[in-house]
Amino acid sequence: MTDRMNNSLAALLTPPPSHGVQFSQGIIRQWERAEFHNQIEWRGITLTDVPMVEGINALALKEGDIVGMLGWAPENAKGVGSWWILGKLSNPGEFVSDLTFYLGQIRFMTKIGQYPQAYFGNDTEDEPLTILYYGDESASRALQIANENWISIRDPENHIIFENDSESGVGIGRPYLYYHMAATTNAQIIGTVMVPSTNSAAYVDLYEGNPHVWHPKVSYDIGISATGVTDWRILVNGTVVFTGSPSASGDFFVPGWGTTITPGEAVNMVIQARNTGAGFTRVMIRRFEGRQS
Repeated sequence: MTDRMNNSLAALLTPPPSHGVQFSQGIIRQWERAEFHNQIEWRGITLTDVPMVEGINALALKEGDIVGMLGWAPENAKGVGSWWILGKLSNPGEFVSDLTFYLGQIRFMTKIGQYPQAYFGNDTEDEPLTILYYGDESASRALQIANENWISIRDPENHIIFENDSESGVGIGRPYLYYHMAATTNAQIIGTVMVPSTNSAAYVDLYEGNPHVWHPKVSYDIGISATGVTDWRILVNGTVVFTGSPSASGDFFVPGWGTTITPGEAVNMVIQARNTGAGFTRVMIRRFEGRQS
């Protein structure tokens, strides 16, 4: 493209005495929005990479749109010297009040300090990205929606207030929520330690809960105090998700998450224990909470 500022534009502003300045219209046949490469059909011929007046039109145009064009050609010239796209032409009643942006990057900045307030566009891997900032010097992100499946709300110090589970696409990632588990009537108190216990050789329900689950995983920390030979396990809706012997901590996925179980459903969770060595087993719950995948 020629030097619009010094050549074509200067000629447009101070054309020679002629009828060279003209208005016309064309049809967009190809439109590449990232860098505005284009092909415009004009009077049966194709114009390539026609410059345009910048603005929101550049983000709203698409193939098939009819656009107004301003051009200038010297008197007696065999072709048009320069063309500019002015914008889309619409008739009254053609949804002209509805505006759709295609691709592109839109940034809103504060008037003072020029700090970011909002961003609409794509990330470095060309995935959709929307960010609302606090508008401060540190560019703290208040809300971020990324990769079509992840949303995060943060405070000005970047601490997570809310976050969905981006890996599974279902449920909450943060905050973690505690799942209440209560001692059952099958549990015993053995000795003077007030901890649900059992001396049965068969599995006994020591804790049970029916929490409304919001996360794809459960984080647990179970303390065991026992004599003899002990085993304990965790069941979710009757499915064994963990079996152990000594104290243990870790995570397990909620079976059927996102399919048969969705966020907010009540799920039955049970902790069982047994002792096959003529001893006793005490079980303590130190952590039992939902967490992200």
